[in-house]
Amino acid sequence: MRTMGFMASVAGAHLSASLLLILLPIVVIELGLVVFSLVDLFKPDRHVVGDSKLIWVLVIVLVGTIGPIVYLLAGRKQN
Repeated sequence: MRTMGFMASVAGAHLSASLLLILLPIVVIELGLVVFSLVDLFKPDRHVVGDSKLIWVLVIVLVGTIGPIVYLLAGRKQN
């Protein structure tokens, strides 16, 4: 009976490690998109659609993966 519990915990640890290896690159990409978008947003010469950088900060930070992508594709005005 005790062996079954140990085996289940070993299998759970293996599953957790596998899940971590899968999710880690996704989290790194997400964080990179957010940081890149925020750095770009706060450049002094950057102009944005709607002229409100505060709104774009909220979109980038709160909307998740889609927020930084929307900002990069549609939120920036060409100088």
